[in-house]
Amino acid sequence: MSRVTRRDFLKISAASAGTAVLAGCQKTRRWVTLEPYVKPPEEQLTGVATWFNSTCRQCPAGCGITVRVMNGRALKIEGNPEHPLNRGKLCARGQAGLQVLYNPDRLTGPVQQSQRGIRHYQSITWKEALNNLFKGVSTAESAMAVWLGSTTSGHLYDIFQRLCDALQAPKPIVFDLYSAVNGNPLLVTTDQGLFGSGILPAYHLTNSDVIFSFGADFLGTWLSSVRYGVDFGSFRSQPLGKRGYLVQLEPRMSITGAKADRWIPVRPGTEGLIAQGILALIAANSVGSSERVARAQSLVSALPNQGVDIQNILEAAGVTFEELNQLAITFAAGDKPLAIPGSQMTGHANALESLTAVQALNYVSGAVDIADGLSISLQPPQPDLVRPPVSSIQEVKGSIDLMKSGQVKVLLIHGTNPAFELPPNAGFRDAIQKVPMVISFAPLVDETAVWADLVLPDHTYLESWGYEVVSPDFDRPSVSSQQPVVTPYFDTRSTGDVMLTIAQGIPAAAKALPWMDEVAMLKEIITQLPPGAMGGSGPEVLWARFRQYGGWWPVSGPVSTLEFSPTSALIQVPAPEFQGAEDEYPYFLHLYLSILLGDGRGANQPWLQGSPDPLTTVSWQTWAEIHPSTAQKLGLQDGDVVKITSPYGEIEALIYIYPAIRPDTVAVPLGQGHTDYGRYARDMGSNPIQLVGEEAESTGNDLLWSSLRVKITPTNKRVALATFENKMGVAEGFINQAFPGQ
Repeated sequence: MSRVTRRDFLKISAASAGTAVLAGCQKTRRWVTLEPYVKPPEEQLTGVATWFNSTCRQCPAGCGITVRVMNGRALKIEGNPEHPLNRGKLCARGQAGLQVLYNPDRLTGPVQQSQRGIRHYQSITWKEALNNLFKGVSTAESAMAVWLGSTTSGHLYDIFQRLCDALQAPKPIVFDLYSAVNGNPLLVTTDQGLFGSGILPAYHLTNSDVIFSFGADFLGTWLSSVRYGVDFGSFRSQPLGKRGYLVQLEPRMSITGAKADRWIPVRPGTEGLIAQGILALIAANSVGSSERVARAQSLVSALPNQGVDIQNILEAAGVTFEELNQLAITFAAGDKPLAIPGSQMTGHANALESLTAVQALNYVSGAVDIADGLSISLQPPQPDLVRPPVSSIQEVKGSIDLMKSGQVKVLLIHGTNPAFELPPNAGFRDAIQKVPMVISFAPLVDETAVWADLVLPDHTYLESWGYEVVSPDFDRPSVSSQQPVVTPYFDTRSTGDVMLTIAQGIPAAAKALPWMDEVAMLKEIITQLPPGAMGGSGPEVLWARFRQYGGWWPVSGPVSTLEFSPTSALIQVPAPEFQGAEDEYPYFLHLYLSILLGDGRGANQPWLQGSPDPLTTVSWQTWAEIHPSTAQKLGLQDGDVVKITSPYGEIEALIYIYPAIRPDTVAVPLGQGHTDYGRYARDMGSNPIQLVGEEAESTGNDLLWSSLRVKITPTNKRVALATFENKMGVAEGFINQAFPGQ
């Protein structure tokens, strides 16, 4: 492992008239540089690569990565084979991380705007930037608000949280579209009620023989898709030649649906109804073991109205009794069946009831009783380690209301882009303009940074320190380490060091944040971890091993089972409700995260923009997927430009005729439609979040983003689809089985 020098940072000099003059900044340097060596260091041989372990920040999963560095340049990113989460595997977004580091549109230093929104930036020195930041924070005190993203390092969240507590400001908001669409807050809330533990669950595919996925694209973008991909391989190739059986229920075929043994195109929002119908049929027909039948009967008998109306379920979901009954038989007959509640359910008004119904199937099957069935991540192994909690949409709207009412004097934004990711009628853009001082730490200007007074660019994740408490952590508690693999490419500054520096001038904050730099903070926390799989003892050894191995984890995880409270599952799933009258908006809207662009954070990376979507092969565009029968009815062809209108807004998209979708549904991927965010993202396609309203489901955790109806209006324009191959004839037999006679 390479030697890392200690940092020498800013000191605070005398303060006068409420303004501190911050001086003495010495730029941090490691022994690596970004230029080819004339005289290489002793540890470096020309032409011989050095590998550094760190953590991917392209999504919140926390996969371990290994970066190949030669002559001070990062050249390739791979999965860390030692890391227990992803086990050496990495997705396309993780591989593309080099283009975050080398993006030509990155800010080279701090800038300011004389007027927000005009996109005219003036370079300033870090001394000026820190003075302005210090003045704003010290003056605002409790009238400060902090917005962070789900990929924000645990130590940085800890710094902001301690600062907010010291100034008696509201706790930081953690929000981004990736976590919102995956339904993280609602999954946590559901499991808090069922199991008494509000942490993301892990579903163990490896030892299961039957899996029912209710809209969970776990091989695409749902939670830890790389780990699920690894486990899926084991699920398909079990001992003695046994092959796991996967059923995918969803309105539009996802990557996971394409890999399933059986794909069932159910009506949006009825996944929970089907789960409860399966439960009722197991109870009524005594399908499966006596213990499973007894558990199912106890749950169904305690439901309101003493049971489940199967006929209503069939009519609402659009499935036959034979299909539903066969699903019940298949699930109950499995040795280790597992049910997975997906993200699509979380955007409906019946979200809580639906998620609970799916988890009730895991109670009936016994998956909650075994450690390799369903598990909840353990608490961090060291109390000072932080797992940033994702905020509910109710908390997000509360912060926006504070801004609108003038109660926020300073807004600090890091790792999130709410001006792009929130629906327009949520009012964020109007609210941010009422905040006297807005500071963004974005490495390049995005839609939110456009409305900032100051942009103080943070390092990219390949230049940064940090850690992540992995959640879900599957078989053992894990803490992924993040360290710089190269010298900072531009005159950027670590946000952690920036905040620790200004905290020294605020007495209450200085007491809460006593560290002079983030490395000292990290080292103090990490060296308190118990001995792990990497061995060693003593602070220096533990700190070195943490960086060398790419994190901390024990040799093996503790065996634990869940305590499931049946009474908490006694909720009858109501039929889904949709926004927009059917006669005016005849089609269901199915939004989904792009497997390449995610929620839009990958749109500034040309490798991801130019890579063909795995199912449609489209790139660089926003397309709308409709069934062939729908296209024929509307007189549309591939490449026709249409206007998609919801009760809240409209966008334009290119038609892509997609046979693996319900005829009453139109699907649009998220990720495009940026107005800023660099040359590769700007003016590419449309932002489908403009179709969504600000209403939340009953718990207040998530937006009603998947309960929308829309109409499709031709524009009489055509644009060539950027597709990689012809789709005619693809999986025709599979689709004909799902849609007989169409």
